[in-house]
Amino acid sequence: MKNWIVIYSDSFLVGVEMRKTVLEEHDIPCVLNNSQSTSYAGVGFASGDVELLVPQEFVEKAKSLLQ
Repeated sequence: MKNWIVIYSDSFLVGVEMRKTVLEEHDIPCVLNNSQSTSYAGVGFASGDVELLVPQEFVEKAKSLLQ
């Protein structure tokens, strides 16, 4: 996705999804990029991170909402 920036990443899927919900409630377009192994996702020992991305023009607003 061109011009989409990672603003947050973590191995704990639920935490990333909660932040995505906050952004969606403020009409900020966002997507998750999940590189975790599906066998262990959400169990607390998954390998890989889940990334939260927003379009470049929303980066500052998104970061301020998540502080």
